[in-house]
Amino acid sequence: MIKTLKLPEHVTVARDVETTGNTSAASIPLAMERLLATGQAKSGDTALVIGFGAGLVYAATVVTLP
Repeated sequence: MIKTLKLPEHVTVARDVETTGNTSAASIPLAMERLLATGQAKSGDTALVIGFGAGLVYAATVVTLP
């Protein structure tokens, strides 16, 4: 997705699947919490959230981080 969206290097991308594995529906909130906890993102930042699941379903939305 990073290449497809042509995101610049300065854009933060959550990569916590490397440490938490596939946690199904909890993956996105866990990734957001890790970004906030590590300071990679801060409350009020805008985030593009993309989810991909079983059956090749996907969804995306833009949110303001809590």
